[in-house]
Amino acid sequence: MGCVFGRHCDPGVPDSSVRYRWHVDAFILDDGTNSEIRRGGIVYVADEAIVYRPRRFDCSKRGGSYTAEILNVQKTSKGKTYTPDNHRTIKRNIIWIEVMEGDIAQTLGLVTVGDVHKIYDDICDIINKHRERPKIVQYNSIDIDGVEIDPV
Repeated sequence: MGCVFGRHCDPGVPDSSVRYRWHVDAFILDDGTNSEIRRGGIVYVADEAIVYRPRRFDCSKRGGSYTAEILNVQKTSKGKTYTPDNHRTIKRNIIWIEVMEGDIAQTLGLVTVGDVHKIYDDICDIINKHRERPKIVQYNSIDIDGVEIDPV
């Protein structure tokens, strides 16, 4: 019952065009010196960024929304355990996303009970597609000045 109620309290995505969204049970934000475990919520991809929004109507008010640009993602991985500074081990499925923003390296952890392999594959596909060079397609062979362009 708690899981069903918790998902109803997850915030909605800002736009109906958002195709990729996942419910998470916790969100880990680690910069090497400080580690923060935030409450569950929703993670989605919108406007070339990975966005986390915390669950509504939750008693613990730690942390707020977080956004990481896809261009700044360095590496992704998945694991089963996490030991923060207080040495309490979390043994759950975790997807790790390493982000480098300027000189600050941060690691995002998505703790989920969902199909971790499918979520991980989706995130990797999104990042790889975003890094691909766009294909330039030429529809006509005449430019604005009326000069014919040689097809590539």
